[in-house]
Amino acid sequence: MGRKAGLEERKIELMRKYILMTVLSTFSFICHAQQYEVGTTTAIWKNPVAADFKKAKEQGVHYVEVAFNQCYRGVPAEEVIPRIKMMKSKIDSAGMQVWSVHLPFSWVLDISVLDDSLREENVRFMARMIEQCRHFKPARLVLHPSSEPIADSIRAQRIKNARRSIIYLKPYADRIGAQLCIENLPRTCLGNTPEELLKLIYDIPGVKVCFDTNHYTKGSTRHFMEVLGQYVGTIHASDFDLVNECHWLPTQGKIDWKNFMRDLRSNGYQGVFMYEAMKDCDYNKIRPVPSRIRETFEKIISGVQ
Repeated sequence: MGRKAGLEERKIELMRKYILMTVLSTFSFICHAQQYEVGTTTAIWKNPVAADFKKAKEQGVHYVEVAFNQCYRGVPAEEVIPRIKMMKSKIDSAGMQVWSVHLPFSWVLDISVLDDSLREENVRFMARMIEQCRHFKPARLVLHPSSEPIADSIRAQRIKNARRSIIYLKPYADRIGAQLCIENLPRTCLGNTPEELLKLIYDIPGVKVCFDTNHYTKGSTRHFMEVLGQYVGTIHASDFDLVNECHWLPTQGKIDWKNFMRDLRSNGYQGVFMYEAMKDCDYNKIRPVPSRIRETFEKIISGVQ
């Protein structure tokens, strides 16, 4: 009887230890999840002014990603640098922090095109833009690997061309102290699966990925993180219908944000929870205001808890 009682006591003690370890592990995860800071792209404002950034910070959004297209696309060449400096001044006046810069992109500004002379022209331009990013002192640079459409018959060559361009641009990012992150894209763009995105960055030391949650339409966020979780250098958080990109505020679509947050944590992501949400479905899909960004972020955190 004594031996049997001792075994029962041992089982109870082991069960207590297991429960304690589980509770501590969960508590540790929750605390870490709460430590993520939330940020937003500057593109939520069509023409941001200093007051926009100040209000964002007051409402709990302390970080921004600079959408470089606001300084470049449709802007005369002589105005690009003045606009960059003006954007920096507005952000600084509000005391906000720049986490990342989204490098320029368009249908023609494609680093994977088959025409080598055009590709080299695009890459040289991108290198000059990276040099201008030094004004913002970003931790991350987000780069599109292509535009679209891309036919299957030329896809392999376009991947090779994009890799050549990324290898060329990496030292420019290094010089300004930023990590180059290649973004996953939807439809026929390059990087529309985590496996293909891995081909683009594999064996290029220091290059990471930007996981845009509403660009991966061919599978789940869980699968993406299983393949590339350790390579995620930054994120673009927005929600969608699992069919095509929507850029809704997180929690307004079908993404499982609780599991996504857990996957970020388990893969050691320590960056900003950067929103690239352009539509608030609760308000007729208008551009979201910072208070709504903070509100939905708190909802995600509450869901984790």
